[in-house]
Amino acid sequence: MTACPECGDALWTPLGCEACGVLAQFADAPGAFEVFGLEPAWDVDRKALRRALLRLQRLTHPDHAGATDQAERATAALNHAHEVLADEFLRADDLIRRLGGPEEGAERQMPQEFLMEVLEWNEALDDAASSPAGSPEREALGPLAEELKSQRAAVLAEVGAALTPLPGPGTADLAGLRRRLNAVRYLARALERIRELRLAEANDTAPPGPSL
Repeated sequence: MTACPECGDALWTPLGCEACGVLAQFADAPGAFEVFGLEPAWDVDRKALRRALLRLQRLTHPDHAGATDQAERATAALNHAHEVLADEFLRADDLIRRLGGPEEGAERQMPQEFLMEVLEWNEALDDAASSPAGSPEREALGPLAEELKSQRAAVLAEVGAALTPLPGPGTADLAGLRRRLNAVRYLARALERIRELRLAEANDTAPPGPSL
């Protein structure tokens, strides 16, 4: 743990010193776990994370006297770090990257056992998109959305189990975890497509507004 260059107090976050309020200068934003003074791990205590966020928000407030630019950069780094740690997908992505696993662009495949279901889901979505409001194909979107949400939760649970404890850096398992995250990304896109189809249907069937 490093010490504050101004007051010598121990620093638990690379963003600055709580004791004297001095913000740190950094060229590149620190890692999400480092910002919150945490060891990289899949499990994150949400309540503790929230408490730490409130403490750091007071430290990095943009109105910080005499350090507005630094405060804005620190606030941006804090917000990004919190977004990563609070979201299971982003947290897993961060862990896989820091362990030396493949980037998304280098490993685009999904698990083989997942591909047949993807074909069926894509067909159901295409049928719904080309069918009128109130059709059986559109009505099937509700159960499909629940199935996709369940699948997303299940895949993320598998990823979390594989990251507890963290595997060794550069292990072959990381490629398989990246493929599972690709599946989670597909499920999120499919759920967004369902949301858009339902929204469009709601707009089409909404009663007209009062005439002007």
